[in-house]
Amino acid sequence: MEFVPHFKRKRSNSKDKIKIAPFPLCAEGQRGYQGVFTGLCVEVVDTEQARIRTLHDNGCYGKGSCSRGGPVSGEADETLLLGLEEACLLTFFLEVLEIRDVLGNVMDWNSYMQAALEYDKDFPYKLAAYLYLKSKNWIIKSGIKFGGDFLIYKHGPREFHASFLVLVQTPAENIHSHYAAKNLKGVQRVAETSDKDVLVLSVNQFPDFEPKLATPTTLQSLTIQETVIRRFNYSAFVQTKQTK
Repeated sequence: MEFVPHFKRKRSNSKDKIKIAPFPLCAEGQRGYQGVFTGLCVEVVDTEQARIRTLHDNGCYGKGSCSRGGPVSGEADETLLLGLEEACLLTFFLEVLEIRDVLGNVMDWNSYMQAALEYDKDFPYKLAAYLYLKSKNWIIKSGIKFGGDFLIYKHGPREFHASFLVLVQTPAENIHSHYAAKNLKGVQRVAETSDKDVLVLSVNQFPDFEPKLATPTTLQSLTIQETVIRRFNYSAFVQTKQTK
């Protein structure tokens, strides 16, 4: 059966629609955005060179600290809260963000990776999965409220619901595959309540890969396998066949 993702439009005022750009823009050679690593996320504030509203609208990165979605509350002290994978992409791959620790020191790749690993031991694998999805032009948001790692959208969360709830399966979980049999059904039921499918990304590594020493180059050596978990709908299957 041909795979077709769901595109379920939200009930919203058409005047509120915006055109989503895939990546933020800054002046050449400048990192217009500045953020602080708080331990749970990277908090970005407005600067003279760049506004957090623009960063959110160009790729839907982060969440407003005083808003349900983007930073639209109008509060002067509202900040933009970035997930660890989002901040890593913007800093070390797109080079539009500068991250500092709470003491004000600029964080390089190694210091950021070590700090992220203290929060999440599987961060390098989730980062690899995030970059993999981003390379396919998905808009990615946190999936924690649905019990997953990411939610992915093709046309942005303002107009459409997420097409998939994404689970990242690390190499350790691939060895102990009981995870799927024990927990996957429950996650699938949660996803179905909001008309989402479950996408499992299984990350595989070469024998010498060391997460604590991961670099952008070694991340490229990881391979990712996609598995879509969807309840079989016989009526829809028959209708699809009849239209061909």
